[in-house]
Amino acid sequence: MKRRTMWWALGLALVVAWSAAGQAAPPYVLGPGDVIDVTVLGEPTLSMTLTVQPDGRISYPMLGEMTAAGLAPDDLARQIAWGLRRYIRMPRVTVIVRDARARPFVYLLGQVAHPGAYEIQRGWTVVQALASAGGVTPGADLQKATLIRQGGQDTIPVDLETVLVRGDAQAAPALEGGDVIVIPQAPSQHVYVLGLVSRPGSYDIPPGSRLHEALSLAGGPDRRAALEAVGVVRQDPLQRARVQTYDLSRFFRSGDASQDPVLRPGDVVYVPETRTPDWGHVLEFLGILVGIVHF
Repeated sequence: MKRRTMWWALGLALVVAWSAAGQAAPPYVLGPGDVIDVTVLGEPTLSMTLTVQPDGRISYPMLGEMTAAGLAPDDLARQIAWGLRRYIRMPRVTVIVRDARARPFVYLLGQVAHPGAYEIQRGWTVVQALASAGGVTPGADLQKATLIRQGGQDTIPVDLETVLVRGDAQAAPALEGGDVIVIPQAPSQHVYVLGLVSRPGSYDIPPGSRLHEALSLAGGPDRRAALEAVGVVRQDPLQRARVQTYDLSRFFRSGDASQDPVLRPGDVVYVPETRTPDWGHVLEFLGILVGIVHF
């Protein structure tokens, strides 16, 4: 078990480091519980160790209560130096983190705008973490995300489509420090577009693509095409080919979505020359060309 945990930690570190390659690391931001060393050059009585209090403040001589939480150490040093200018000529101040507080991080990998490690707040769910990472990419498979917990020993499926698209907040799992959220890329759909189109062939289309979009990828219909009888050939669970015809001309004229179906992986779109093609003959031809089984 220890060996598994060690390899899990090493693999995670490598993936996070790879995903952050080429991006500048964000500055450390102070928060409650951080222990800092404040040094004022030539002023030993003003050089001291302080702890950021639960309210995010520190108490500093001559300046009183100051807000430290949310600032980078260099920013806090500049604020202290600015306040001390009333008492010291050109103060030179440095702030160094001596002891960083325990900070809960989660890791977002895959199809997010900015993969990497993100500090989370109490009560956060996957929604807030995704917002911190800039959201998901257009190629994300929202239904196949996973949350990996406890060093890889527990994998929880997350349906981000329900969470983000349908707005079901109850489907968004709460996060714990060390969680890893993996969002895979959506698989492309491989379909064939044949018959009277400009560029017959096979095409990869994103999930949810419709009939008219597949025709556009193939360069559009030929002027001789019978758009009133465009066939979508699909195999049933028993691998038998079935043809459903659609009147795309009606879709183009009036926007009738019933004539512009969503395609599935493996569909064959056939654009005939006549409104009454011999579909038996067409299926025999497709069986030779793309392996459609015709019964």
